[in-house]
Amino acid sequence: MALDLKTPWTTADVSALLASVADDRSWRLEVSSEGIARLNDLTVVPTADYEDGLHCFFEIWDEGTDFVGPGAASDTALCRKLERLLRENYPVLQGARTLSAI
Repeated sequence: MALDLKTPWTTADVSALLASVADDRSWRLEVSSEGIARLNDLTVVPTADYEDGLHCFFEIWDEGTDFVGPGAASDTALCRKLERLLRENYPVLQGARTLSAI
């Protein structure tokens, strides 16, 4: 699942994005330069060229930390915080390209 940050979206959409994957591996929430937010499976480590093409990304969420999956999707505070950070940093970054969810 992907979330287009250039169209209207809500906290419920962030929740659906988090619910779209299982907490069975390491993930990272990334935003492309085109404004598409998606979860990237970090089973394969991204190259520097790939990362250079991103607008921003969150720190790595290791397997079992409950930042993705049903638990994360039902955590209203987490979903609101992610929504706020995404809105604050797209289309214009407010600081570093690496964002923190906690």
